[in-house]
Amino acid sequence: MMLNNSKYIEVPVMTVADAARYIGVGKKVIYQLIEFDEIRAVREHGKVLIDRSSLEAFHSSGKRP
Repeated sequence: MMLNNSKYIEVPVMTVADAARYIGVGKKVIYQLIEFDEIRAVREHGKVLIDRSSLEAFHSSGKRP
């Protein structure tokens, strides 16, 4: 899995499970969105953390996962 290499992500962040619940999809879909650069994420201490603002922007854009 390739994580977005943006220099910064914004706080707050959420876990993959929380992000999946937030937009009503499975965790696999969240990993796919990260892979396709639809949302930003970083790996911190073994956990993948999602940039909430990028998730909200994706969700409000009307795109379908």
